[in-house]
Amino acid sequence: MVSVSYAQAVRLLRGRPEFQQLLADAYLDEDPGLACRRFETSAEFRETGRLLGVAREDSRARRLLDLGAGNGIASYAFARTGLRVSAVEPDPSDEVGAAALRRACAGAGLDVEVHEAPAAQLPWASGTFDFVYARQVLHHAADLEQMIREAARVLRRGGRLLAVREPVVDDDAQLREFLRSHPLHSLHGKEHAYSLQRYLGAIRGAGLHLERVLGPWDSVVNYAPFTAADLRSRALLRARQRFGALGEVIGRTPPWRWLYRWRLKHDRSPGRLFAFLARKEED
Repeated sequence: MVSVSYAQAVRLLRGRPEFQQLLADAYLDEDPGLACRRFETSAEFRETGRLLGVAREDSRARRLLDLGAGNGIASYAFARTGLRVSAVEPDPSDEVGAAALRRACAGAGLDVEVHEAPAAQLPWASGTFDFVYARQVLHHAADLEQMIREAARVLRRGGRLLAVREPVVDDDAQLREFLRSHPLHSLHGKEHAYSLQRYLGAIRGAGLHLERVLGPWDSVVNYAPFTAADLRSRALLRARQRFGALGEVIGRTPPWRWLYRWRLKHDRSPGRLFAFLARKEED
């Protein structure tokens, strides 16, 4: 396995035509400002705001921490709602890290506080934030429990943590399969995944109350860039493949739709994505 930085790995994939759509779907545009603008208008971000309870008309006085902010797509979008946004991103890169974040936000006139610090050692006082948001971050933690304890510490009472798009594996064999198929892991070797029980235990162990656990196909925050229409199309395609000419009719019947939803809900593929919404209890 080649060992390069994350930024170098992304740069290598940009030179390979077969990875262009994957990079676009991951908001890894060469222009971080473009990536930020695309994310702000996405269905994923709209649903993210709804889950957290963020609204443009009442968010200005509230504070949000973007944990492991990367190139700044979420920091940018949340700052545009009026939230006071702080970001922590240990990678200083001008392509996928803190420098890219600063460049994108400054270009839009957004005042986002950025710290190049590890997410397991946050430089803020306890109870600072109303929200902590983590997109594809927790699975990178060397110490998952410590990272979530720090996120819980800086949350105020009644504040919410939302972690989305976290890959889940059932065992070591699934972890090996997930890592073997991950295009970036083969280059920089720093991808990982935990079991669902490990994520849930770490969140509860940090003293947070789990409000929702969203599976791979329960919410667009996990299945984007796919849409609900894509999922319906998949159901119809499966019906056509199985029943031929009758598939169009069968695929639209309630029993077939329910069966397909059941199959999606019980997805056990390595690296399937989950999201977790938790609240810090009031005194």
